[in-house]
Amino acid sequence: MARSKRFDPMDEEPVKGDMTPMIDIIFLLLIFFLLTTRFIVPEKMISQLLPTNKGQASSSPPVVEPPPDLNILIYPEGFARGMGVQQMDDMWKANPDASRALLQVGNNDPIMIEGSSISASTRQASLEPVLEGVFQYIAGHLAAAEDPGESRDDQRPVVIHCFSALSWKYALLAYDAVRQYERDVAGSGAIESSQDLREAREVSFAPPRIRNYHTWELGNELWEILHMR
Repeated sequence: MARSKRFDPMDEEPVKGDMTPMIDIIFLLLIFFLLTTRFIVPEKMISQLLPTNKGQASSSPPVVEPPPDLNILIYPEGFARGMGVQQMDDMWKANPDASRALLQVGNNDPIMIEGSSISASTRQASLEPVLEGVFQYIAGHLAAAEDPGESRDDQRPVVIHCFSALSWKYALLAYDAVRQYERDVAGSGAIESSQDLREAREVSFAPPRIRNYHTWELGNELWEILHMR
């Protein structure tokens, strides 16, 4: 009887695992999940992802536009909108009459000021009615242009534009009227300190004009003054 061969574990061939199919399956599953997964944006992030009509958002703070100036216009009588630059220049050169001036706040109707009524030789009794009329006119339009709730230094700046060929007495009259209105509204007296000046409304004269730059420079100045708002 033949002897059976004994099983020797060392004679068994080692089992080798092939990882290639499993790796293929893992990659296929990974691609499947990437293509089918839907990412949900948190609610708080939606507002940051929505498109705007201003392009890319800027990290810089928004620019605060200064309030528009409240212009006081002073120009000779006889000039009006609708006249051309050359026409105004020729008209002034032909008759440089500065005895009367029109004072206008913004786009409102102007008032006429007789130059002789505010001269140094004018008697006090004749001067007071003229000053009172100018003060009431300017005060009325400044009151209509008030920004409710704003402090005096946050009110619209006042800029006085006086035609350079006129006497400065017209511009100073307008300036005094504005300051008188500010004192009445604020309930304070004259400006006596730098702190009072910082808290007061800004009132200034328009910068001086450049001379000898154009043949019609006076007509151009008149045209610009008359077309301000």
